[in-house]
Amino acid sequence: MVAAIDSLIAEYGPGFAAILDVCEATSLEEAAIRGGRLGWPVAPEDRDWRAGFERYEGGTVRVVGWRRGARGEDGLLSYWVASGPNARTACAFSTDRPHLLGALRDRFGAPDTFEEQGDIVNAYRRRGGLEVSFTRIGASSSLSVARRG
Repeated sequence: MVAAIDSLIAEYGPGFAAILDVCEATSLEEAAIRGGRLGWPVAPEDRDWRAGFERYEGGTVRVVGWRRGARGEDGLLSYWVASGPNARTACAFSTDRPHLLGALRDRFGAPDTFEEQGDIVNAYRRRGGLEVSFTRIGASSSLSVARRG
């Protein structure tokens, strides 16, 4: 397990901890500063996603994101702030690198719920006002960190 976490940290340059630091930011401005330290290119804005999300939420959404490399599966990190009836901040990270679960345990402790069925793994944690959700299907992993209000 330790070797897998060390491998993950080596793959992500400044370390997976820096990605989690972005996700734990409490404002878009703070996330932008922390995300800039990754050294990844800024991802272009997906206006269709944003417009659809604003219609769904009934408020505005501000978003910033970074892509680790040219391939879509190589690591995409976004942080957004939604205002309106469902006001919240959220961070999403997706990658085709499979070793996130161990690193999340190190950072947040054991999950509150954990399900594993074949190649599918789901884990969820609530730590104070922070909700951390993880899904892995095969080698593809996604992480969501959200805070209400």
